[in-house]
Amino acid sequence: MDVIEAILARHSVRDFRPEPVAKETLMKILEAATRSPSAGNSQPWEIFVASGKTLEKIRQSYLERFQQDISGKPEFTTTPLPQWPAHMQERMSTQRAERFKLLGIDLQDNAAIRANMEKGSRLWGAPVLIILCMDHTLMASSAYDIGLLTQNILLAAQNFGVGSIVAMGLVAHPDILHKELEIPDSLQIVIGVAIGYQDEQSAINSYRSSRRPIQEVVTFIDF
Repeated sequence: MDVIEAILARHSVRDFRPEPVAKETLMKILEAATRSPSAGNSQPWEIFVASGKTLEKIRQSYLERFQQDISGKPEFTTTPLPQWPAHMQERMSTQRAERFKLLGIDLQDNAAIRANMEKGSRLWGAPVLIILCMDHTLMASSAYDIGLLTQNILLAAQNFGVGSIVAMGLVAHPDILHKELEIPDSLQIVIGVAIGYQDEQSAINSYRSSRRPIQEVVTFIDF
């Protein structure tokens, strides 16, 4: 699979099969991903990978908090949270409506919406959770490097036929992650990636979000 093919094929998986991903495969994914560029070759990332009993403990703790309506707050975020511009909110609302339509969920059916949200608290059944961290002293420029690493993880996973999803919800309860993964307090949790083999029979995994026309996105100057 070449790079362009991986970019075009990759999508967010929201329903995983329970079968594990071999450690050997994970190592190949992460070793390739850590070829990501970083400022001055600082390589600011620290990576924690959870599976098995540890991941199930995290999953259960997240579910309990969801059931208690405890939303949590990611560790790496701005305060207060920014307001999305109206045109971005529109795209986000459109994606949400399209996904719910695919699942047969009425936008007014709060019970069905909550049941679907609960899948997120279960980490969509993913067998592997990757948590990306950096030192507390580092600022936004290093978070950009973490973003590059994240994208490489997604594409390397795609190369090996492994699905993925990136979500702030995966790191919404940093206290649980620090405890269960023994992440030292000197590190701040930036983002999480859930990976595994997608359930091909699940309707939600057939969803593909749209993209703005490239002519709308790019401004060419002096061409």
